[in-house]
Order: sequence, then structure tokens, then C-alpha cells
Amino acid sequence: MKSKNKQINILYFVVLIAGIVAVAGIGYFGYLAVTNPSRTQPIAVGEGSENTDVALEGSDETPVPASEVDTYTVNADAPRILKIDSLGISAKVRPMGVNSAGAVQAPVNIHDGGWYTGSSKPGAYGAMFIDGHASGTTRQGLFAYLDTMQNGNTMTIERGDGEILTYKVVHVETVSKDAVDMNKALKVYGDAKEGLNLMTCTGKWIEREKTYDNRVVVYTQRVS
Repeated sequence: MKSKNKQINILYFVVLIAGIVAVAGIGYFGYLAVTNPSRTQPIAVGEGSENTDVALEGSDETPVPASEVDTYTVNADAPRILKIDSLGISAKVRPMGVNSAGAVQAPVNIHDGGWYTGSSKPGAYGAMFIDGHASGTTRQGLFAYLDTMQNGNTMTIERGDGEILTYKVVHVETVSKDAVDMNKALKVYGDAKEGLNLMTCTGKWIEREKTYDNRVVVYTQRVS
């Protein structure tokens, strides 16, 4: 009798654990569906990107000629060119997935922007997320002056099909690198339906970690 009760208890425990896992899984995939309705599963390492090696991120400081930006091609509904006139930016936007460390990838070239493919596409509901480098080893990167952006500044995204979307800055914040809230960074700021959020490093250089101590996040909302 004791043996039978023990078997029943073990079976109950297994069923309970399976139920907990199932509920957690549903919650996680539900969260993905809310933040990006077009995606129903986690981004795989390296999905949509040319590189997964963290060490290569930001290793290329080669200037990108305007002719290369002009002829750059992507899928029709993907972001192609990011322009921020106030910062003199006109840059390619490359698709980024998740790197080997499990973090959102950053571009290999410090003059490119990186669109996280787990975020929204331009023109779709939700927030598009683009990261970039403030600097390389010897020169400034694409987002060297991103921390100077102010509310009301505008920027545009050109899609692969040529459609141009305009966004207005509504919030800028600088936080410790260890306090970055990626859930927030992947959502539209305020009550708008569409947004574009940008992020880069800023602050003081930490030599032992080979990174800056802060991150600046610029939140925008689509205006046209």
C-alpha cells in the first residue's frame, strides 16, 4: 500500500511540474506575441544576421561610402536606411539576431545600424529596435552623439520597398549598463501604436570589461 501511494505521489509531482512548465511557456510565448505580433517563437542565435561572435561586434572601423549605402538592399518590409539629419547620419540598417552570449547583436561595422529582428518591422504595430556603436577602438561610431538627441528631434527609416517613415523623439534616458530594461526598450513609449527605439553605449570606459558604464536609449513615435 505504501509503495502504491508513493507511485501516486511521484506521478502527481511529475504532472504538477509539467503543468507549471506549460503555463510558463504559454506566458512567455504570449509575451512575444504581444510585443511582436508577427513572431510566435524566440529568436534563435544568429537568426537573420551575418555573425554570432561577440568579439567581432564593432571590430570593423572601415568607413562606409555613400554609394554603398545607396545601393544597399533588404526585403521590402525591412528597414534599409536610417537617417538622422541633426546628427548627420545616413546609414545602412543590418538585420541582427542574438549573439553567442545570448544578447542582442551589435553590427560588425561601427558605422552600421543593427535592427533586432525580434522587434517590429517599420510600419507594423509595435516598436522597432536599432542599436549601434558609439565608437570603435580608434574612431567614432554611428551613434557617437546619440546622447545629444532631444524631444522633438526627428529621424526617418526607409524600407526596402522605398517607403519612408518619419519618427519623432519623445523620451531620452541614460541608465547604467546593468540597469537596462530590455522589455521597456522593445516597447513603444507612451500610447502610440508604432515607434522606433535606438540604443548605444555612453559614459565612462571600463577597461576590464571593454565597454562603457552606461547606455542611452532614445524613444520615438511614428508621426508619418
